[in-house]
Amino acid sequence: MVDQSDSAVSDISTPRGAGDQSTAPLSTELLSRYAGPCPRYTSYPTADRFVAMQGDDGTAKPWHALKDVETLSLYVHIPFCRSLCYFCACNKIITRQYGLASSYLDNVLKEAQWYRDRVARAPVVQLHLGGGTPTFLNDGDLRRLMEGLGEIFDLRIGDDVEYSIEADPRTLEIETLDTLRELGFNRLSLGIQDFNPDVQRAINRICSVEQVRALTEGARARGFSSISYDLIYGLPGQDVASLEKTVDAVLDLAPDRIALYHYAHLPHRFKAQRLIDSDLMPPPAEKIAMQLAASRRLTDAGYVFLGMDHFARPDDALATAATEGRLARNFQGYTLMPADALVGLGASAISYSRDGYWQNHHSLKEYAGAINARGEAICRGWQLSEDDRLRQWLIMELMCHLRLDKRALEQRTGLPFADGFAPELARLQPMFDDGLLGQTESDLFVTERGRWFLRNAAAAFDTYLHGTEPSALYSRVL
Repeated sequence: MVDQSDSAVSDISTPRGAGDQSTAPLSTELLSRYAGPCPRYTSYPTADRFVAMQGDDGTAKPWHALKDVETLSLYVHIPFCRSLCYFCACNKIITRQYGLASSYLDNVLKEAQWYRDRVARAPVVQLHLGGGTPTFLNDGDLRRLMEGLGEIFDLRIGDDVEYSIEADPRTLEIETLDTLRELGFNRLSLGIQDFNPDVQRAINRICSVEQVRALTEGARARGFSSISYDLIYGLPGQDVASLEKTVDAVLDLAPDRIALYHYAHLPHRFKAQRLIDSDLMPPPAEKIAMQLAASRRLTDAGYVFLGMDHFARPDDALATAATEGRLARNFQGYTLMPADALVGLGASAISYSRDGYWQNHHSLKEYAGAINARGEAICRGWQLSEDDRLRQWLIMELMCHLRLDKRALEQRTGLPFADGFAPELARLQPMFDDGLLGQTESDLFVTERGRWFLRNAAAAFDTYLHGTEPSALYSRVL
């Protein structure tokens, strides 16, 4: 464990790579100033700002823009899991009763029908099944889902689309990989979190390296073009040494992409997290030490560091997109195929268009009731203003490219950057002083040292965040 009494986090510097190579240690005082609650900015405005919204009532709604899209993304939320993972904050239902999933799928396909006359017949360039555990569905229902979606949306199979599915390596059968490839899936995301047995017991998710290896090799043999692993740091019982062992095991398996997420411990919001022994939780300084050590190990092994929590092999399409300035971000994280709109299906799913966002009811009961009553389950959302669109673009530039083009902003606003964003620059001044941000005449940029506080930089431009106390809904930065 890191000694909290030290004035700095010992022997910890930013990972080696492009950009600022500062090796100045991150002091515990600096960590304490920036490590508080902050949005993750998978959208702007953030979902906690959404207001009540329901169906078509004659007023302008964000889904009306679906008529004009040229490319489309689909997201389907499958909330079912066979067992409870204590760390999980997803919208999930723990059950062994498969009939619940089958009837839920009926409602998802009914909801898809509601969009038939509301969305252009545009190619689906990105499809993602998330959860919960999407592979909770048996092969027959996976086929039924994709065939039903194909009757409404323009689904395509090939290398020019990205169809992905999240899977639990403890329960996914090798034979299901054949079904997934046949249905057009070409990317597999495996939730690993950590390979340390003590950490796995603390979060109630026991998964072996051998299980992951078998699925990884099986997916590669079947032609999956990209395999990604989810890892989490800050879990109960973790320390730098144990996480490095997990990373070493992951490197031996050589996935194409790795997501290294910060565990958001919010037991006041998520009941399952109350089952975690709080005495086992690592302190903030230990968490940043874990993040830095794991990131250094990954970049030393040749992985490209993307945004704030994703890594990819240099030959992976996501790394290429980052190099070419095409990296984008949505509710599923970093992506290389930003579509004109996203249609989210299922309980709690969020959709977006150029005009705003809309979200379904969270609970299964409310979702099913709404679908059966009116064909859709929309309960809240947000209609974007012109200022929202500007800040949405600005924040996503920071989150994806770690810089802002001042000239591009000045063309959009008609004002010099320093005049148009004077309050924001004042809020960012401490980050400039601490070497976390820099600027030239043409750019504002995030230093390598400042990458860990990317969310703080984005938050300075969030007009809805300031003047209020940080929401308990937000996870801590570190």
